[in-house]
Amino acid sequence: MENRTPQKSVFSLISGLIFLGLGSYIVYRYFFGNELITTLRLALSLVMIGFGAYRLYNYFST
Repeated sequence: MENRTPQKSVFSLISGLIFLGLGSYIVYRYFFGNELITTLRLALSLVMIGFGAYRLYNYFST
C-alpha cells in the first residue's frame, strides 16, 4: 500500500465557494434588499452557507 498525502480537490474548493456565495446572496437580499423570501428558502440558504463553509474548511485544512 502506498503512503500518499491527501490531495486537495478543486471540485471541493469550487463547490464550497458556490454554496457559500449563493447562500450569502440570498440572505443578503432578504435582510438588506427588502425582498420577501419564504422561511424554507431562508433556512435552505443558511444550510447552503454552512455546507459551503464546511467544504472550504475541509479544503484548507488538508
